[in-house]
Amino acid sequence: MSTIAAIGTATGSSGINIIRISGKDSLNIINKIFSNKDKLCPNEIHYGKIIYNGENVDNVLVSYFKAPNSFTGEDIVEINCHGGTYIAKNILEIVLKCGARLAGPGEFTKRAFLNGKMDLSEAEATIDLINSKTNLEARIASSQMSGKLKDDIVSIRSKMIDILAHIDVNVDYPEYDYEQLSNDNISIFLEEEINRLKKLLSSYEEGKVIKEGVNVAILGRPNAGKSSLLNNLAQEDRAIVTDIEGTTRDVISETVNIGDLILNIFDTAGIRESKDEIEKIGIEKSFKILDKVDLVLYIIDPGKEIDEEEKNILSKIENKGLKIIYLINKMDKYEKTIFDTILNEINQNEEKEVILISAKENLGIEELKNRIKQMFLKDFLNNTSENVIVNSRHKDLIQKSLDMLFKAKEEINNSVPIDMVSISIKESARLLGQIIGEDIDLDVAKRVFDKFCIGK
Repeated sequence: MSTIAAIGTATGSSGINIIRISGKDSLNIINKIFSNKDKLCPNEIHYGKIIYNGENVDNVLVSYFKAPNSFTGEDIVEINCHGGTYIAKNILEIVLKCGARLAGPGEFTKRAFLNGKMDLSEAEATIDLINSKTNLEARIASSQMSGKLKDDIVSIRSKMIDILAHIDVNVDYPEYDYEQLSNDNISIFLEEEINRLKKLLSSYEEGKVIKEGVNVAILGRPNAGKSSLLNNLAQEDRAIVTDIEGTTRDVISETVNIGDLILNIFDTAGIRESKDEIEKIGIEKSFKILDKVDLVLYIIDPGKEIDEEEKNILSKIENKGLKIIYLINKMDKYEKTIFDTILNEINQNEEKEVILISAKENLGIEELKNRIKQMFLKDFLNNTSENVIVNSRHKDLIQKSLDMLFKAKEEINNSVPIDMVSISIKESARLLGQIIGEDIDLDVAKRVFDKFCIGK
């Protein structure tokens, strides 16, 4: 493979920049341009100058990692130069002129994968760590980078391979005195592995929430306090707030963090019967947003009666089957008896999730945040030691692998010959292997590493 190079740090003003070189010619290239080349030893950092065409380009620190004891498994040289855009680009151009080529997106990590320094799930966790937006997301990525998911997959797959080997012996060498596997034995094995895969698969919904966040719609009648709530959660004046009904005419979106949970919030136009054509379009958008959200925060103004129009609105929202938290706003302005009346009216048919708040005075907001976290992260908050699937590729492969085990179990129940059953088990094991990069299609691997930035 050719020797590659790239800037490994973000562009812009900074204290230092790092140019990374990987490949068999790394040492030869740095020896052409580094003033202190005679002292370069593996796993040490040396101070010197980058000199090209007799000119001193920059004072740098150079480290050298000898194959296979490096990130990529190849010889690696890293040049720590001064920060800024010009110096790093200048040194990179010199390195390219001396024999390297510019690395593609994720090519350093791809080489680490191809050279057996990490499996594909660990490589994918690397980009997840880089892109993580919360501490929890970073912890999950870090756990998978250390091989936690790989260990689970290898363990399940190893059991499948053991049972396949046992079946092959029984089929191919029936004359040998080797323990015969009954259909009941294989069914018990299949049930154990099915349960392990189902447990992994069940973590995906929570994993998806951790990675992508919760889509939240703030709904309610005009002037109920929707925009005030958005501004409170976003900690900035994201939406215009006035006493004039119908101020919000379009959907306003904002992303906020509440602890380890990301909320993708949509503040909508107040829902009511309106003759204003522009406002009517905004109201239609408010209802359409329900098709892509996970949670509705419905704000009620205690100063207004819950009339038939609002009851119809609530009925439409509830019929969507979404998670709903009812927020009775302006708790700082009204007597408790008014809130009790509204609570009784909301909870007529069944008990709902209801919180009293004042979006303007920041009352009840912490309770709301905690309720949302419990609603979407409850299982993970209670048990942080389990693997959590956050990658849709992993989820799809686990589902397909699980389907093949279900098929194998059905075949046993239908008295299909055991050597035919083994085909389904073998396919299940093959699909799991693709999670960690075994039998992986090169196009799939390319799509994984194309998501990386250049230099990683």
